[in-house]
Amino acid sequence: MKLTKNISRTVLGVSMLLPLFAHAVDLSIDVKGISSDKGSVLVALYDKADMWMKKPVGVAMMPAKKDGVTLTIRDLADGEYAASLFHDENGNGKLDSNAIGMPIEPFGFSNDASGNFGPPTFEQAKFKIDADKKTIVVNFK
Repeated sequence: MKLTKNISRTVLGVSMLLPLFAHAVDLSIDVKGISSDKGSVLVALYDKADMWMKKPVGVAMMPAKKDGVTLTIRDLADGEYAASLFHDENGNGKLDSNAIGMPIEPFGFSNDASGNFGPPTFEQAKFKIDADKKTIVVNFK
């Protein structure tokens, strides 16, 4: 009897979790405009405006290739997201900037969004992913 209850609880618990994974989407981000094979390309993905450029829900990194790279972030729920990317040419793990704060390494955002005197807003960079749309293209500046 106790074994039957434990099995029933396990089956019930697993069945409640299945809908959470049923709509998981893998997002592919095709990055164009990479100027060299040095370093790595990094992406941070955000799902809320108040977390934009603060706390990503997904990250990915891969070695840079001059002809472009495709980064993948797995198991995302359908919804709206915004991505921030950069080419870490010197491998220090951060987007380097000059004395006045202007980036000196290539960067880009989803929708090829650009801001005025800073990064674009979440609204400018956001895009929707679902079972039909699973790939975006970002061109480095």
